[in-house]
Parts: sequence; C-alpha cells; structure tokens
Amino acid sequence: MDSLDFLEKRIEALELQILPKNPNFAIDDKTQEISDLLLQTQTMISSALSCREAITSILQHMTTINEYLDPSNGENELEVEAKRHYLLELYPELKDTVKLISTFENLTPYTDSESILKVTELTDKLESLAVYNLKIFEESQQVTQKTVCALQQYNDIISSIKVLFSQLDKAITDLEAALLPKFVTEE
Repeated sequence: MDSLDFLEKRIEALELQILPKNPNFAIDDKTQEISDLLLQTQTMISSALSCREAITSILQHMTTINEYLDPSNGENELEVEAKRHYLLELYPELKDTVKLISTFENLTPYTDSESILKVTELTDKLESLAVYNLKIFEESQQVTQKTVCALQQYNDIISSIKVLFSQLDKAITDLEAALLPKFVTEE
C-alpha cells in the first residue's frame, strides 16, 4: 500500500499545482479528487467488461444482421421474368415522364427569355395591372347580373304576352263561333 499512498500524495501535489490557489478553496468543497475519479472510472470499465459475453455474441452476428439490413439483399432471388414484368408495368409511366421532360426542355428557351427575367423588375406594374383587372372583373360581374335580371324580366314579359295572346285568341274564337249563323237541320 505504500506505493499507492505515495501515488496518491503525488496526485494531490499535482492537483494543488493545477487548481487555482484560492484561500476560500477547501477540501470540503464538492469537487472530487482525481484519485476518486480514477477509481470510479476503473469501476465503470470493469462493470462494462463484465457484460462482454452479450456484446461479443452481438458482434459475432453483425455480419448476418448487416446482410438483412442491406437493401440489395434477396435481389438475386428475383427471376428475370419477374423483372421484365415489372419493367413492362412501369413502361407507360416512364413514357409519360419522358414526354414531360421533353416538353420542359422545349419550354426552357421561353423561361430563359428576357421577358421572364424582367418579371422582378416589373412586379409593381404587374400588381397594378392585377388590381385593375380585378376591378374590371367585378364590374363585368355586376353588368352580367344586371343583364341576367333584364333578360329574366324580358322573359317574364314575353310569357305574359303569350298568355294574353292565347287568351285573346280564345276570346276571338269564342266570339266568331257565337256570331256564326246556326243552321237548323230538319229530320
């Protein structure tokens, strides 16, 4: 134990050299000595190594676990016919995607034009035009509503005129029938 006591005194001497020399600093402070910290560390390491069997068994099975976690695992099991069938199912979707890409590539000269690039400069003008278009749209809705009301009134007037003409026609027909001479037939 003499060597341990000597080592502990040496560590305490190093602590006094490293730690600030504060007159209020006492051993009763909540700071631990380095030797106590070393003992705690050694205890934690030994307790960690006591569970080595479980860790070793996990490490032995890591290759199997990695094989199952590999996304290409089992890919060789698919048959060529199944892959061909899958590609044939994807063909219409791929064809549509190619069409969209070609359309987009055809439109890139228009998106790179100076007019499109100046949109940021013309935002104020675009906003004012949008407000103006909104006002015109609201006015056109009001005119449309007034036109619909006028057409509905026109339709009501035409309907009432038709009813009046049919009543007039019936009255004239009844009057003509009443004015016709009646023939008396003798039997």
